[in-house]
Amino acid sequence: MTMEPTRADDLSPQDQREAAVLGYFTLLMKRDLDSFEALWQPDAVQEIPFVPEGFGKFVTSKFDGRDEIMAHYRAAFANRRDHVFVIDAIHRTDDPDCIIVEAHARSLVGETGRVYENSYVCLFRLRDGKLALLREYVNPLQFMKAFGGGFDELR
Repeated sequence: MTMEPTRADDLSPQDQREAAVLGYFTLLMKRDLDSFEALWQPDAVQEIPFVPEGFGKFVTSKFDGRDEIMAHYRAAFANRRDHVFVIDAIHRTDDPDCIIVEAHARSLVGETGRVYENSYVCLFRLRDGKLALLREYVNPLQFMKAFGGGFDELR
């Protein structure tokens, strides 16, 4: 459903599947990584198809399993401030366990003092009410501009 752009934490989910998907955005905004971790299946996969080669070990094109996914988010959000996701559209598919979300984000990167702004198209697949797959399409150049080229430089 295309809608007026709305902060993720101002939306009311239509069902439990949508609650899990919106939880992805709202829990990151709250920096509640313990609850965020509970959204994922143990064998979940996150894919980020357009990561530039050699960008760094913390931002790769694929994370296998909840532990790898969480290591990525714990590093990426360690010093992120004022992170806001705005949801532009939620698309329900014929498969009730597949939801596509168009969103954009804005935050301050503490390590560089730069603003991070990006647009996303996220394909979520759920299994038993938890996230089993996230395929995140995002502009990697925006990430590089905000983080200074490579996440490894921030370690």
